[in-house]
Amino acid sequence: MPGRTIRHVDAFTRTPLEGNPAAVVDGVGLSAETMQRIALNQHLSETVFLLPPASPAHHAHIRIFTPGTELPFAGHPTIAASHILISEERVKLDGGEPLLLETGAGVIPVEVTGGDAALYTMTQAAAEFRESPLPLDAIAAAVGLAPGEIVRAEQVSTGIFWVIAQVASLDAMLRVKPDMMALMDVPHGLSIFCLGAQSADADIHVRAFAPAAGIVEDPVTGSSNGCTAVFIAKHALLPARDGAIRYVAEQGLEMGQPGRVYVRVTGTADAPRAHIGGHAVTVLRGELLLPE
Repeated sequence: MPGRTIRHVDAFTRTPLEGNPAAVVDGVGLSAETMQRIALNQHLSETVFLLPPASPAHHAHIRIFTPGTELPFAGHPTIAASHILISEERVKLDGGEPLLLETGAGVIPVEVTGGDAALYTMTQAAAEFRESPLPLDAIAAAVGLAPGEIVRAEQVSTGIFWVIAQVASLDAMLRVKPDMMALMDVPHGLSIFCLGAQSADADIHVRAFAPAAGIVEDPVTGSSNGCTAVFIAKHALLPARDGAIRYVAEQGLEMGQPGRVYVRVTGTADAPRAHIGGHAVTVLRGELLLPE
């Protein structure tokens, strides 16, 4: 029975058993059907498979699966894959060059800074905005809030679409009680945020729900934080300094899996670009045994 390496990596944290875990699997020789079965078996929000790049100019190709479907892109498995490629010295970068990862949403560059306590910062795809498929009061009802407690909402993509909704206050955010049946009707998922945070080292508080994709709540979400970042830039909700908006997002507190997302938004309000960073730590490494 052939074996291949599997790891569990906690992304958006330096602390084992916090942040958002992703399985990282050596994917050469696996069919898409087998990848999907592995992702279902892991019971994590995402499993990422490492493959050789199609172009020699890139460092790896990654495929990302939830328990229910393949995604073109997701944030925390991209951080986890980057961590494995660098920490296992499968890729050695020279002169500050970024890691270049092929995904279903195009090539994602990932800056690697900080030495042993590396910070992995991915530049996500160009922002796309659509009208919210749900009215504000329907979103409020779906998360257990009163009419008027969702300030604004849009469908946003920086590689994958999320419905992004701003909650009126931290007090309202702490009263959120999601109705998962109602959230099943939200395309891909809903991510909510508010200005202000529970922790002194953070600026906004985030939660993300994607029950239709098999993820009731995601602890710390790189893709939705990218969408939130460009939403914040578009609506000028935080100030820019030296040509960029910079802030820290907290997420995962309600799940007992706190994490931090280090955000930079460049570009203009009409064409913002999200740079989403996080640390990562490997908490499990083993051999996945599969029949031939």
